Amino acid sequence: MASFAADLGSFQTLSQSAIPSAVTRNSVTMQPSYSEGVVDSSYKLGPGDYLDITLENTYLSVKVYPDGSIIIEECGSLNVAGMTLSEAREAILKLVSKRYDPKYCFVQLAQLKKIIVNVMGAVPHVGQVQVEAQTRLSRLLKMVGEILPAGRDEDVQVIRGKDTLHIDFLKVSNEGDFEKDILMEQGDLVYVPFADMKGSVTLILSNYRAAIPYEEGQTVDYYFNRAGGNRIPNIGYQSVTIREGEGKTYSVPLRDADKTVVPRGAEVEYTMKPLIVYVGGAVAGVGRQNYNPSWHALDYISAAGVTTITGSFDQVKVIRGDRETIYVNATGDPILPGDFIEIPKSTYERFKDFTLFMGTLLSVVSSALTIYLFYYNK
Repeated sequence: MASFAADLGSFQTLSQSAIPSAVTRNSVTMQPSYSEGVVDSSYKLGPGDYLDITLENTYLSVKVYPDGSIIIEECGSLNVAGMTLSEAREAILKLVSKRYDPKYCFVQLAQLKKIIVNVMGAVPHVGQVQVEAQTRLSRLLKMVGEILPAGRDEDVQVIRGKDTLHIDFLKVSNEGDFEKDILMEQGDLVYVPFADMKGSVTLILSNYRAAIPYEEGQTVDYYFNRAGGNRIPNIGYQSVTIREGEGKTYSVPLRDADKTVVPRGAEVEYTMKPLIVYVGGAVAGVGRQNYNPSWHALDYISAAGVTTITGSFDQVKVIRGDRETIYVNATGDPILPGDFIEIPKSTYERFKDFTLFMGTLLSVVSSALTIYLFYYNK
C-alpha cells in the first residue's frame, strides 16, 4: 500500500488559479518523460512504457506497471498491455470521461519500454543487450559492433520462442531490403553463425584488412562489399592487385572489379597510389611509367622514347621482386607493378662503346708511356 500511495503522490493537480500559460510536469517519483516522435501504429503497449496524459488542467506521467495496468487518480485503473496507442487512448478517455470533459483530455506515448535481447556468435560484443522497443535488427547489430568479417551475414538467425527466423542481412544492408530488418521483441535470441574460413580471401584496404569467407565465382567487388568497403567514403582508390598462391600476382583496373573473379585463398589489395613500372637503358626518358595491366614491355619502352638506332628488343631484361633478373618477350610476357625494365643497346652501339673505350684506354696508356720515356731518357 505504501508504494501505491507513493505512485499516487506522483500525480499533480493544478488549481485553476495557479495555471500559467503552460502546465508544468510533476517529477517527484516518475522518470522525466519525453516525446518520442513517430512510433509505428502497430506498436503494443507493455510494462515499462510511459504515457503523458493531460486531463483538462492536470498533467500526468503514467507508467505501465508489470501487470500491464495504469492508475489514474480519482478515475481508477486500466489494463493497457497489448493495446496499440490508439486503442489505449480510446479506453483512457472513456475511463476519465466520468470526471473530465474528453474534449480537453489528451494521451500520448512519452517513453518507450526497454527490452532485453541476447546476441551471440560472430559479433564483437556478445551477451544481453538492453534496447528500446521498436529497435530493428540493423540497429541492434550496430550496437554490438556489427557483424565480424568471419560471420555469415547472409544467414542471421533470430530465435523467437519456438520459431527461428533466417535473415539475409546482406540484402538488408547492401540492397535496402527493409522488410527483413525486423523489429526486436522481448526475449529474442540473435545468433550470427561463423563461416568456414578455409581458403578465405584477404581484402587489404588503406586502413584495415579483413578475411572474407571464400565463395566460388565471386568477384573483387563482391568481397569489397562484404568487407564493408562500400559503406565508407571513397578515399581515392586507383588500383587493385590480386596475389594468388605460388607467387602469381596481377593487377586489374577498377572498372573491371565487378567482372574479375577472385580465386580461393587470394589477397586483394586496394591502393590509393598509382602503380609504377620503371624503365631504363637505351631509352630517351629514363624513369617511371604508370602501370597499365594491358601493357607489355614494348609499350612501356615505347612510352619512354626508345630509338631503333640505339636500342634492341632481342633481350629485354626485367628486374623483379628481390632483384630477380629475367629476360622477357617484349610483346608477349606480362609486366607487374614495380618491375624495372631495361632495354639493352644494339650490337652496333655496344661495339661503338667498346671501340670508344679501347681508344680512350690506348690514349691513356700512350700518354703514360710517353711521359715515362721522357723522364727516363733524361
